[in-house]
Amino acid sequence: MPRKVIIVATADIVAEEQSIGREGQIIAKTFPLETGLDGVQMDYTWISHSKGYGTPRHRHTFDQFRYTLSGVRQQDDLEMREGECGYFGEGVAYGPQLQNESCVGLILQFQGPSGIPYLTHDALDNARQKLIAEGGTFAKGIYTKVLPDGTKVNKDSHAACFEAITGTKMTFPKPRYDAPVIMKPQNARWVPDRKLDGVEHKHLGTFGEYRSGVKLVRLLPGAKIPGYTQGDAEVRYLVEGSVQYSGRTWQGGKTADQGAYMYIPHDTAVEEMSSDEGGTFFVISLPMLAELEAERRRAKAA
Repeated sequence: MPRKVIIVATADIVAEEQSIGREGQIIAKTFPLETGLDGVQMDYTWISHSKGYGTPRHRHTFDQFRYTLSGVRQQDDLEMREGECGYFGEGVAYGPQLQNESCVGLILQFQGPSGIPYLTHDALDNARQKLIAEGGTFAKGIYTKVLPDGTKVNKDSHAACFEAITGTKMTFPKPRYDAPVIMKPQNARWVPDRKLDGVEHKHLGTFGEYRSGVKLVRLLPGAKIPGYTQGDAEVRYLVEGSVQYSGRTWQGGKTADQGAYMYIPHDTAVEEMSSDEGGTFFVISLPMLAELEAERRRAKAA
């Protein structure tokens, strides 16, 4: 089946309460994202964290990118203010987190370079409900269950859900970084595209063996990007202005009702894009998907 560009308005995505046993409230809008590779899943969400949301110090078996749309995303001595973004690599410990105020942002969670499969929010929440039904409890980011012999089991809530799904003990990859990497786009300069008039970039970072990348891309008023074939997969979010694509004008923004999401798979035909007033995208590049596809193709041919 040929790959297709996905573009949707944030307002058209249903908001749902999301939880894997953390404190506080998460309201999320999860965007459609099909990698086209069996066993390789990702979650990309517009997400609102309430005041009081918190987690203990923890780490992941997956990679994560964050972008703050409004408010301040808080964790231990790190802060991500509006317009800032972060890379939280697999195996890197961070936290504790505690929101002193509500905040809104974007989060992409996906398989890290070590290859441990990523489990989606839906799968984790189903596991959480199963563990509760079996007599467990979740509080302050910790799963607790008292066994028949009176032994009390305490685990990180995410680890408990992961182990319930996989049937294996959660083990973490060795971290490639000492701490999360916080990027400050306000201190970077716009670089004109060498081929496209009216298009500018702020490249913010490239991470891991598969070269996952983060940047901002903006179209100046009147700019146009002719149709082309996409190389590496990209996840884009229109945070400011507007663009015209596929016969429709898409509005940028930072709220539950304003903004537009775009997923462009690798090796996919992309239509012409233009902007009358100008528009700015937060962009995550994912060479990993084409690389994994090539690895599987070589393994099958061997």
